[in-house]
Amino acid sequence: MSSKIHNETVSAAKAMLAIVAIVFVAEVVTMRLLASLGYSTDDLGVMLFDAGFLAVVVAPPIYGLVLIPLRREYEKRLAAESAVENLSKLAITDALTRIMNRRGITVALLDAMAQSERYSAPLCVAMADIDHFKPINDTYGHQTGDRVLTEIAGIFSDTLRMPDKVGRYGGEEFLIILPHTTLAGGRKIAERLRTAVSRWQFSAAAALPLPSGDGIMPRAGLGRPERPSSLKSGAGGGKKLKITVSLGITQARKGEDLEQLLARVDQALYAAKHGGRNLVVARKVA
Repeated sequence: MSSKIHNETVSAAKAMLAIVAIVFVAEVVTMRLLASLGYSTDDLGVMLFDAGFLAVVVAPPIYGLVLIPLRREYEKRLAAESAVENLSKLAITDALTRIMNRRGITVALLDAMAQSERYSAPLCVAMADIDHFKPINDTYGHQTGDRVLTEIAGIFSDTLRMPDKVGRYGGEEFLIILPHTTLAGGRKIAERLRTAVSRWQFSAAAALPLPSGDGIMPRAGLGRPERPSSLKSGAGGGKKLKITVSLGITQARKGEDLEQLLARVDQALYAAKHGGRNLVVARKVA
C-alpha cells in the first residue's frame, strides 16, 4: 500500500512539473514574441516572473481537475479489460488440469487448420486416452484419478514443443495439435509422449492430500501446467501405479472439415486401444 502511494505521489509530482514546464515555456515564447515587437527588457523581466508564478499556480488545478479524472478513467478501463481477458481464459481452461478444455482446444484446432490451409503447411492431430482409467477411479477413488489426469497433463505439456497445444477433450482423453508436422514426425512425438507416461511411477497413497486450489500451479502460458512436488515420480510413498496411454494420430487433409479430421484421429485411437493399449497408431490420409 505504501509503495502504491509513493508511486502515485511521484506520478503526480512529475505531471505537475510537466504542466509547469509547458506553461513556463509558453510564457517565454510569448515574451520573445513581444520583445520582437519592441517591448522593453524591464517589462520582460516582470513578465518572466509572472510566467513562473502563473505556471506554479495553474499546475495543481489542471492536474486535479483534468489529469486525475482522466487517469482514473484509464485505470478503470484497464481493469475492465483485464477482467474480460481473465474470464475469456477461464472459459477455455480446464478447471482440474489447467490446460485447455474441449472448447479451447477445438477453437485452437480450427485456427491451426486454417493456418495449415493458408500456408500449405503440414498439420498433425493426436488423441490420447489413459488406459484402464475407470479401474483406477473404482479402486483408489476419484481423488487419485484426478491426480493422474493432472499429472499426465503436466507430462504432455513438458514433452511437447512450444508451438504444440494440448487440451483435455473429455474425461480421460486429450487432444494434441502438432503444427508444421508431417505424419512421420508426429508419430515420433506421439511415441515420446507414450514413453514419458509409461516411465512415470505414480504413488497412489491415499494419505496424500490434494494441494490447495486446483491441485497445480499454472505456468506462464496457457496449456502449460506445473506439477506439484508431491506428484513427482516416486514421491509420497504408497503403492506405485503403472499408468499408460494409447494414442491415435493423423495428418490433416487439405479441404477437410473438423468433423472429418476428428473422426479419423478417433479411428486411429480406437485401433490403438483395441490393439493392446500402450500403443501409437497412425492413420494415413487416404
